[in-house]
Amino acid sequence: MDIGKMRGDEFIDRLEVLCRERGIATRRYKKPTNTRVAPREMILDIAAHCQAVIIALSDCGSCTSCSTHDLNDLDKRGLTGVSVLTTEFEQAFESQKATIGLDAASVYISHPIQNKTTAELHLSADLAFEAILQAITAEADLTPRSEAA
Repeated sequence: MDIGKMRGDEFIDRLEVLCRERGIATRRYKKPTNTRVAPREMILDIAAHCQAVIIALSDCGSCTSCSTHDLNDLDKRGLTGVSVLTTEFEQAFESQKATIGLDAASVYISHPIQNKTTAELHLSADLAFEAILQAITAEADLTPRSEAA
């Protein structure tokens, strides 16, 4: 789930390439704004059609808060996920998780992202990819879902 932060799509573009190289199918979702939780219809669609979720790329307070609530909503629907944030907001994410009782994974990349080149954002994705995969596969049931269900 692309939270809609400027330049976050470049990071996510690279994650999708890395997933395809590993034979991992992806579905791309993009929130209309990073300063609100995802629309209910989007959350329901993700929960119905995905086996795990990567929420990226939070690098400020309001988007960290909203993406934490999105992750919590999906977690309550049984979907394992990981939030990708910049290091500047590690404490905020951990504090919010504790407040709402969410036990979810996170992966941190260097802050800020807006001044990075596309190549630097892709390198950040390359460096974070194994940790992201490990986080979403640690507890997820990644057996294919039946289309008849």
